[in-house]
Amino acid sequence: MKFIKTKGLIIKKVDFGEGDRIITVFSENFGKIDLLVRGIRKSKKRDQSSVDLLTLSNFTFYKKGDNFILNTIDSIDFFYDLKKDIEKLEIVSYILSIINEIVLPGERKKEFFQRIEKALYFIIKSDNYNNFIMVLKMMNWIIKNEGYRINISGEKYFSISESVITDFGNDKVIPLKRDLFEVLANVEKKVSDEKRVELRTLIDAIILYEKYINYHLDTKLNLKKHLFGGYSC
Repeated sequence: MKFIKTKGLIIKKVDFGEGDRIITVFSENFGKIDLLVRGIRKSKKRDQSSVDLLTLSNFTFYKKGDNFILNTIDSIDFFYDLKKDIEKLEIVSYILSIINEIVLPGERKKEFFQRIEKALYFIIKSDNYNNFIMVLKMMNWIIKNEGYRINISGEKYFSISESVITDFGNDKVIPLKRDLFEVLANVEKKVSDEKRVELRTLIDAIILYEKYINYHLDTKLNLKKHLFGGYSC
């Protein structure tokens, strides 16, 4: 029997039977994989925490038939500080949905995994404003990493289908307010405290990137499902 080892983050779980669970792991070396965990819900509480959502661990597993079976798990971080803070948790929840939508089963995305790991520790120590900035920059990176580019030839309208910010309007473009254009045009630059925009503008920018990614990558990202802290989308 060949054992496989990798670091990974649990991004989804499904309980079935009397005590089994399937966990979806975004792994550093093998992309997104489903691991069968036998009898875990009959085990002690700490063992159950090890196979709960948003747990970073070293996994050892093996293949049996069409299934990957968990053998051992060595937990690295349970991210309790994120789970007990509602504002941070809603951002993390959205990031997990991005992983589930963007990463295909078995698709190796080591750099993306490393970015996600760093992002979780960034969220712990940062305020809500900077966390939304981080999400916006992550989505910009995803767009570029998937081989797309948003060209800027104007500042009044955003054409998702044509991948361009332009001054020429039609019934298919999205009008841009000045602050929103400035955010999109300077997304790769460091935002100073003196140039902070309203949080609402950051959310609008994320939603625009979300629409762009959904259109070009055929995904179903939906920020408003994760913002249960009072933000209006």
